Amino acid sequence: MIVSIDNSSITVVGDNGEEIKLLAIGRWIIVSEEIVPNANWANVMDYVKDGKATVVVGMIARGNETRYICLGLKQGDVIMFRRILLRIYAAGHRHTKTYMGPKGELVDKGENYMILERDGHKVIAITSGKWIKAGGEEVTWSDVMDEFHIGDTVRLFCHNILVMRKEFSDIFGIDAFIWGYSGAIIDFTSGVALSRS
Repeated sequence: MIVSIDNSSITVVGDNGEEIKLLAIGRWIIVSEEIVPNANWANVMDYVKDGKATVVVGMIARGNETRYICLGLKQGDVIMFRRILLRIYAAGHRHTKTYMGPKGELVDKGENYMILERDGHKVIAITSGKWIKAGGEEVTWSDVMDEFHIGDTVRLFCHNILVMRKEFSDIFGIDAFIWGYSGAIIDFTSGVALSRS
């Protein structure tokens, strides 16, 4: 349970009833209405509210001093974590020169991302940048995201997938990340097709 937030920390009450102050300054990856990949705590602390949340805590012990650090949290529709968690919880990075083509059901979307689900596993794909819509028009994801509907079957053609360990997906609900792809997005339900500009 989060009981207070300030410009450098959050205070939580643990399962044992003890209050713990967690350092929160530094850089964060935020997933909310959009993905913010490198945000400073002072700019994103307003995403966090007092109340129930799942919090990932790290500890640094130096001599007689122990400091606790907030490494990640999930509260409602907001997911926040530090990049170190991607390294700690990565099961593997897959990169190919040719395209991989994961396909799934569109279950969520934001200003610069979409989430696909297949067999109970969720992948978040970053969709920022310029795209060419079938027919030749240059667009951004926010220009066309309303043409992709929740429940549609979508295939992505990409080069990079970061697969996460179960511990990460149990906390944050994300099994993999797709980013930096030069491929395409095809919505088999609506027929909308985008290729990287």
